[in-house]
Amino acid sequence: MPITGPIEVHKALADETRHRLYRYIGLAGRPVTVREMSRRLGLHPNTVRPHLRRLEEAGLVAREVRKEPGSVGRPQTAYTVREVEGRQDGDYRLLAEMLAGLLRGKRQIEQARELARQWGLYLVSRDRPKPGARVPTGHSLALLQEAMARAGFQPRFRRQGGGTVEVTLRECPFRDLADEYRELVCALHLGLLEGMAGGLQPPLAVTEFRPFVERSICRATVG
Repeated sequence: MPITGPIEVHKALADETRHRLYRYIGLAGRPVTVREMSRRLGLHPNTVRPHLRRLEEAGLVAREVRKEPGSVGRPQTAYTVREVEGRQDGDYRLLAEMLAGLLRGKRQIEQARELARQWGLYLVSRDRPKPGARVPTGHSLALLQEAMARAGFQPRFRRQGGGTVEVTLRECPFRDLADEYRELVCALHLGLLEGMAGGLQPPLAVTEFRPFVERSICRATVG
């Protein structure tokens, strides 16, 4: 089993392609083959394999050789995300609580929401296609999913009628502060989602946001 530390982990995830692969495997929640990653992310298998080896060396993913019952051909190598031991938040929790305590008024919370919108736009624009490129709706949703995952969410999409999509968020990057600073946390949460959706081509809008519909679960509608 690879022995890795925070520096090696950060180096491995600093590359944009490796980060996309790592997040895709994590969001899948099941073993994922090179063929699937290549097809879904638009990457050549020869590009995918060395990045997966680097992630494996850093202890971020594990591989297994699988052969489906009754299938023909060579077995497929599949990858899953491995939990990294010893990952620490350091003093960031304390810092977050100190800064959150300064944002109590409605005007300050709205300013925080606007800042989150700008960050959401930045996160989704990093993978946004070049101007003038034709982008299928499915690809736009894939960009949204990647941007949300990069921010720390665990999104699940479900298409609805009228071209809208329900987004279920099973993880909030600000969850630890939600009990004491719920209004601020929800404003940041919503702002990020608004910025990401608005930064797509064509842009989408958040038409409904329902925080904590279940324990640790929020839902939003975009379209």
